Amino acid sequence: MNKRSKFLGIIFLFAFCYNGTAQTGINRISKEQKLYELSVVWKELSYNFANMDNCPNVDLDSLYREYIIIVQNTKNDWEYYKAIRHFLCHFNNGHVACYWMPDYFLDYLGTLLLTTTYKDNKVIVENIGAHNANKIGIGDEIISVNGIPVIDYLQKNSIPYIAASNEESKTLHRATFGGRGLTNTALKDEKIKLKIKTSNGIKKVVLAYDKYYKPTSKDTIVQKNRKYLDTTVYIHSVSMRNNLFLEDTINDFAYIRLTRCDESFSSFFDENYDKILKHRNLIVDVHYNEGGSSNVTDIAIARLINNDSIYTYTEKTRVNNALHKAWAAVKILLYEDDDVPEFHKINYYPYYYNTAFDKVSNEIVAYPSNVPDSLYYKGNVYVLISEDNASAGEYFAAMLSQNKDITFLGKKTAGAFGQPLLVRLPSGIEVIINTTKTFDFRGNDISSGFPPDYEYDFLEIHKITDPQKMLSKLIEVIKELK
Repeated sequence: MNKRSKFLGIIFLFAFCYNGTAQTGINRISKEQKLYELSVVWKELSYNFANMDNCPNVDLDSLYREYIIIVQNTKNDWEYYKAIRHFLCHFNNGHVACYWMPDYFLDYLGTLLLTTTYKDNKVIVENIGAHNANKIGIGDEIISVNGIPVIDYLQKNSIPYIAASNEESKTLHRATFGGRGLTNTALKDEKIKLKIKTSNGIKKVVLAYDKYYKPTSKDTIVQKNRKYLDTTVYIHSVSMRNNLFLEDTINDFAYIRLTRCDESFSSFFDENYDKILKHRNLIVDVHYNEGGSSNVTDIAIARLINNDSIYTYTEKTRVNNALHKAWAAVKILLYEDDDVPEFHKINYYPYYYNTAFDKVSNEIVAYPSNVPDSLYYKGNVYVLISEDNASAGEYFAAMLSQNKDITFLGKKTAGAFGQPLLVRLPSGIEVIINTTKTFDFRGNDISSGFPPDYEYDFLEIHKITDPQKMLSKLIEVIKELK
């Protein structure tokens, strides 16, 4: 595994933690470069971002002017990086975000070994670094962070930093420690003050970001002991969950969990397909699949769609036509609205207001499945999706929806459809900007997420550690919903 793939999951899982602590030693980017890089991002958003309708309260130019001051006043490169991420999160899109940080950042960063869950308006500790087990324990409740009530802290310092198209993704559950919005990443050994409620009463503790991403040779021995107290894999860390196949012969169900769209997606599906064909019912769990490459899903899509032809859903992209924009500008700026022909408004105004779109392809694209009839799955298919299901993972779900006999259960997906434009800034920060609007097979805009047929929160079921008990509970819920 290369360095980029190793740390990419970390970057998407962790965002920001502002505690006002001044740091030094990571200060290579000048004020002038910060302004230039922000301007590059603003320019690319202006010309290529396709989803401004999903952030109606954002005025791009006004936001840009506001962040001119913010980025130039950042104290160091890490604060600048966080400011850029914060800027991008205003656009409510899972494909508008910082994709990669400068490699040298990793020499200065540490993580806080702490994961929590949000339940009943409380933030409860799920796991803690073993070296801090004497300070805080699993099941303790966090009351405040750096003197701020924990819910207020999350709403101010975590939720605004979640890059997501689907508003359901911007929840307190996903904003807790170890989640998407509030970071477990900061500069090495930075401290955080917690007030916690334990079985023995209230106490205050201080934790440090002391698990280094790139420990020096002097740090190696100490860093090896920086491990979580409980080695159970928690759902917070999607990249750590494994593919899983289960069978329930009594209820005639097969279950397959596909955690990421990489090489293992197709190979794992294929190696278990003979067993899948023996069952009348199949649960395909992409609840936590954050994507990868859509190409690896083709085999599974073809077999589950059960059709000789496979169609692609419709995508539209922004169209920039300088001449049409110029014609519109003359009418808009120099004439009264009543004096402008309706034809001109319809055909040219969209180019001025950046609302002109065109299909990526003018024809419906279909291709043969090349699957023998004997290999089509002809049973009942139940696909589990959620707000964590993104990019190529939700592409897989949306493609399956052309089979009207497939049932989708869970929560609306993240809304990270489309091809993002990758922008590499001189500092090494890489930014992605979404370039398409996406429509399902009924013509509905699903850019902000693909909705299920039946809504259900599978969170607690997925926490069941016994796989067969988890499957039994899933089957029970599916029968009730159907």
